[in-house]
Amino acid sequence: MPEHDDDDSALCCCEYFNEDGERSHLLATLCNCDAIDEGFDRLVTRRTVGNEHLNRIMDTISDRLRIPWYGGARKLPLDVTGAVLCVCITLLLGCFTWTTVIVTYTFFLPALLYTIHRFIRRKVVHEGTSTYNIDGSNYIKKYPRSKFYFAWLVVSLVVLLTIYYTQVITRLKISPVENLIFMFLACVSCTSLYLVRATSCAGFESPSKSGQETYGEVIESGAWRVCGQCERQVPRQASHCRTCDACYFLRDHHCLWLDVCVSQVNDRWFVSGLLSGALALLYGSHLSFTTICHPRLINLYLTTMLFPHQCPNAFVDFQSSLTVSGACYGLLLATLVSVALTQQLVCIACGVRLREYRQRRHIPGGGSPWSPKYILKNCLNFWWR
Repeated sequence: MPEHDDDDSALCCCEYFNEDGERSHLLATLCNCDAIDEGFDRLVTRRTVGNEHLNRIMDTISDRLRIPWYGGARKLPLDVTGAVLCVCITLLLGCFTWTTVIVTYTFFLPALLYTIHRFIRRKVVHEGTSTYNIDGSNYIKKYPRSKFYFAWLVVSLVVLLTIYYTQVITRLKISPVENLIFMFLACVSCTSLYLVRATSCAGFESPSKSGQETYGEVIESGAWRVCGQCERQVPRQASHCRTCDACYFLRDHHCLWLDVCVSQVNDRWFVSGLLSGALALLYGSHLSFTTICHPRLINLYLTTMLFPHQCPNAFVDFQSSLTVSGACYGLLLATLVSVALTQQLVCIACGVRLREYRQRRHIPGGGSPWSPKYILKNCLNFWWR
């Protein structure tokens, strides 16, 4: 840890001590960027920019990304700031024409997310272990945790709600009942996803902690084992998460977007959040399109609904363009949420966990996994266990 300068006078709101322990100012943010200068020099001279130089550049940006604050400039998390910028840039790129909307939400945004995901995953940590090995190797593979995905989710929801209440509601074309339905779905989804994070836990406690059973008796009983990665006593049905670096009972998968593991204790909240979230995103996008476009009344079974028909005024001003871009963004999110929901429903119907389904394990219990009796039994076991 670098030592601070001898000048111990109070920092103003724009001053801070940089990574070298030197007193600096926000006005000098773009000055003396040796790592960035060297990186551009390598690009101009067509030399390779290695991982070491990239890490130095990211450290420099992370150290200088600050905002004025009482007692000294405060550092902004790079992953959170990156999520805010990416969401705002994506929405703005979709505000020009229908062509830019299609290109942005069909190619640009998926490619951007994939690139960022690969960049984060590339920072894999290998931790040595002295007792237990995996596949004969002498290290354990551990994935890094990042706040980027959760920040992206929160920023996306906040921005979409802001667009809805500042650009859609103000046009006075949505009835109070329609707004109430949308808000109910949004509140149920947000509450369920919050409970997924709040209730996440291992779901078990080692019996040897009470002192009634010794370590050997616990292992010899057959119901418990020693995890080869965290070296803890865990149930036979527990599995280790390489991102959380912990074991969970009946673990389903690690959700990057919530930065939490989904297991037996919170899987029902997770499915509820996905279902209500997909409905809220679809309904919100529908209300946005029917507000901007000329709607058409369509008879749907025992009721009638308005559907967008023609959109000649979609890009006449920035407010309309932003509404259309936000509605398309909501449709993309609804598609992704629906894919995740479909995965969960298939696993529930088959009576397996998503982790087991990905590993192509056999369906337990024998028989056809798609028989109505089998599906009904698995659904009842999931919701009323």
